[in-house]
Amino acid sequence: MMGQVGGKEAFEDGQRDLEFLAGVAITTKAVERVSEAIGKQIEKQNQKEQKQIFSGKVVPFPGQSVIPVLYIAIDGTGVPMVKRETKGRKGKDKTGQAKTPEAKLGCVFTQTTIDAKGYAVRDEGSTTYVGAIETAENFGKRIYAEAVRRGMARAQKVVVL
Repeated sequence: MMGQVGGKEAFEDGQRDLEFLAGVAITTKAVERVSEAIGKQIEKQNQKEQKQIFSGKVVPFPGQSVIPVLYIAIDGTGVPMVKRETKGRKGKDKTGQAKTPEAKLGCVFTQTTIDAKGYAVRDEGSTTYVGAIETAENFGKRIYAEAVRRGMARAQKVVVL
């Protein structure tokens, strides 16, 4: 339960929700520790899967249906952090010290229909997300692996936003 609330809201809010909804009295720090431990496990699995995709060990099922359009959307934004978190990163201001590393975000989704006006309609429930504070090169591998996992090889058209 701590991992679930810690992954969806501020740790303090998750702690209060657990106490109110489940009668579980824990500290905010406990929610943080459990959530971060689970996050590390998930990232370890993601890295393992990414290596398998790049080694060619993950092969899409040939019997699955064709995907008319697969979208890959990527973006990034600066995330303010304390000085110790940005140590060693090159910044844009005159001091050269970074203040906001870039969090990179991406999603992969499909589109198989259009509305009455001819506009593309995102398939409900088709969106998966990835995100990390890492180099553009590493994030490129992350989003590419997600697109492969989602069936990019079966897509008739791939659109990158």
